[in-house]
Amino acid sequence: MNWKRVSLLLILLLSFSLSAGWAAQERLSVPIGDSPVLGPAEAPVTIIEFMDFQ
Repeated sequence: MNWKRVSLLLILLLSFSLSAGWAAQERLSVPIGDSPVLGPAEAPVTIIEFMDFQ
């Protein structure tokens, strides 16, 4: 596990959660289809990482 990436993600999530506009943002439903997943399907939080392999 890349701890540097995980700590950066946690810092970003914390900064977004403390912002005043967080409650006004709309939730998006992103279909994961047959993408590889880790953890239970009924987990309360899903984190999706978009990558470009170019």
